[in-house]
Amino acid sequence: MSFSWDINVGHIVMVVVPTLGVIVGYVTMRVKADANQVSTDNLKTRVDAYGTALADLRLHVESTCVKKDDLEKVEERLGRRLDTILALLTNQRDDRRPRP
Repeated sequence: MSFSWDINVGHIVMVVVPTLGVIVGYVTMRVKADANQVSTDNLKTRVDAYGTALADLRLHVESTCVKKDDLEKVEERLGRRLDTILALLTNQRDDRRPRP
């Protein structure tokens, strides 16, 4: 087997085309990676903003809204008072009926 230094256009094309493909692929991956990093940073900023807004909402609800236990206590108290009023009205109605 002998080695020859004969180089033609076909050999050059076989070396240059894959090399250009690797270079273009690397540049494309770097550009997309940078774009993905920017998108990730933007999403992180939005998530942080939503977290802050959610914390503010929790504080607002906690300070201005009624707790479930307190509401149930008020409902029970109102229910007892309405039952008392109903009993009084029923007794008055019974007192007005003529007795046989």
